[in-house]
Amino acid sequence: MEKKTRIHWSIFTFVLGGVLGLTGVLIRGPVPLPDVNIDGWLTAVTSDYYFAAQVLTIIAYVLPYLGFWGLYAGLEDQIKVERIAFWGFMTAIMGTSLAIATLGVFSFVSPYLAEDYLLGDLQSPLMISEIATGKPALINLSGGFLYLLGTGLLGLALWRNEHWPRWSGLLIAAHGLFLVIGFMFFPLLILSWVLLLAAGLWLFLK
Repeated sequence: MEKKTRIHWSIFTFVLGGVLGLTGVLIRGPVPLPDVNIDGWLTAVTSDYYFAAQVLTIIAYVLPYLGFWGLYAGLEDQIKVERIAFWGFMTAIMGTSLAIATLGVFSFVSPYLAEDYLLGDLQSPLMISEIATGKPALINLSGGFLYLLGTGLLGLALWRNEHWPRWSGLLIAAHGLFLVIGFMFFPLLILSWVLLLAAGLWLFLK
């Protein structure tokens, strides 16, 4: 398979990631922290669709690894943007990787903590809040910063490149921004996946 073809299909993972991420968050809905809205949290994590939605979301986070590589591989021959694209590729992947551990805990542990709560252990859900806002949050904040930086650098590289659609870079950068802050504002989380899907289609069909 030629390099151009490999790049082309790697970029398509943005489309797949956008579709799966959007599907996952729409099926699941917003998930408040238990110390903020315990009833809303219980409703979300005990839903029949929660597990499937979280699996889709995790896959949606991992798939764009290949797309980030595809962007770098497609830009590495352009001297004026190669370095920017490289660091964007590296930091975006590092940012996602740091967040995956916490996402996995929220996805697979939350339903069991909810069961404990319903059986009378009123303290168990606070573990989720502690992970989200306590010392472990430093890892999540670091991951969010790196993802924001990485998608921003890739967006800048696309904006300054000579061959690919420049405005797709704005979509990639906006995706990173809205994904990071979307955990606090659910509509922006939805928009972040829409933007990744749109950017992927634009680049793939170019």
